[in-house]
Amino acid sequence: MSSFLSFGNLRLKMLSMFFGVALGGSSFAWAEEAVLASPSMGQASGLPSAPVAASRVVDGENSGRRPMTDEEKAKFKPFASRFMRRPQQKSADEKLRDVSTMYEKHFLREMLKGMRSTVHEGGFVQANNAEKIFKEQLDEQYVEKWGERGGIGLSDMIYKQLVDKFGVSMGIKSAVAKPAGPLPLDAKSEYRAHQFRHPGKKQALSYRIDAPADAAGAGVPNGTQAELAANIKKPVKAPWDGVLLGKRTLADKQTMLEIKHDNGLISQVVFKGGTASVHEGQKLQAGDTLGFLSSEAKSLYWTVEAGPDTASE
Repeated sequence: MSSFLSFGNLRLKMLSMFFGVALGGSSFAWAEEAVLASPSMGQASGLPSAPVAASRVVDGENSGRRPMTDEEKAKFKPFASRFMRRPQQKSADEKLRDVSTMYEKHFLREMLKGMRSTVHEGGFVQANNAEKIFKEQLDEQYVEKWGERGGIGLSDMIYKQLVDKFGVSMGIKSAVAKPAGPLPLDAKSEYRAHQFRHPGKKQALSYRIDAPADAAGAGVPNGTQAELAANIKKPVKAPWDGVLLGKRTLADKQTMLEIKHDNGLISQVVFKGGTASVHEGQKLQAGDTLGFLSSEAKSLYWTVEAGPDTASE
């Protein structure tokens, strides 16, 4: 056992000579600290424990070298602590970002692989295995650099779709509140909404809201019923908070209003009737009156689409 310990001490002295010559006199303090800081090294070889050895290194005791300066002491850190750090927990948003970037890089790798497959080898010199490995590593570096510079925009698209689908459940974004308009659609309402596909906006949600017959005119002669219907104003209201982008009159006495909401959505409301006292650029609150349906109006058309900075709903 004693011969084993003496052999271990000899190896330590040889290491000290090597590091002292190669790295300079005081640089061995870092190598000696790295060796002596290991608990298993101290227990197996009988060497002093890590705190004692560290104090000797810092103070220069029995070393024959100059003591460490204050600047070197400030940089002194136990070697073992580097491997005992706890991994940092990433937020849900960072995890989605990482997943989106990973899928984009995978797509770029497959794209480069497909591009490489179209280039056929020719000539007298054939590519060997080392050259093939080099090309694969080169393509990997291309992908990494592209990702660091923003990629091709695919990761942003994937991220927006993931946030749109899982953002509420993961606490990244708040849920969209129920709309307060343009017409009441609760359980007590007589209005009925029917979804349809807008010919010019395939990525948007479009609804046709049918107006009910006036209950106030039920059982009343036709002439009187028409007069009552003409005097009843059916208000058109703002679905959510936002800003009125514009209004214009279309054919057949129809009015179109466009609103940019604070939740990132854009509403387009088309109905037959007049507008209230609202102007372009006006700040609107959910439930504010935008206009009134005419007595001839049978339906209202409402289209909701995502804004430029919002994932499609």
